[in-house]
Amino acid sequence: MVNVTCELVWIKDLLTEVGFPPQYPMRLYCYNQAVINRAENPLFHECTKHIDVDCHLIRQKIKKKIIQARRVSSDHQLDLLTKSHGNAQVDFIYDKLDMYDVYALA
Repeated sequence: MVNVTCELVWIKDLLTEVGFPPQYPMRLYCYNQAVINRAENPLFHECTKHIDVDCHLIRQKIKKKIIQARRVSSDHQLDLLTKSHGNAQVDFIYDKLDMYDVYALA
């Protein structure tokens, strides 16, 4: 999340330099609700000490209304490699990626 946040800040700065400053916070979509809550919540717990710097950066950008963290359902993710899917979900992902089976068309 912190890498994408840095990229979004860079894009915002670029757009501002060329005369098109974003009027709304840029949306950062994440499938993990716990990560979003940790980024938005100012309280830290002992188990999250190692991600302290990353959370501060994301929280600072959320507070300044540069980004807005949103949850995306796993049904709407284009994730083929890390979990198994049924035929309907695979067809949905193939359609979104504009992929097709060349052997099925023959």
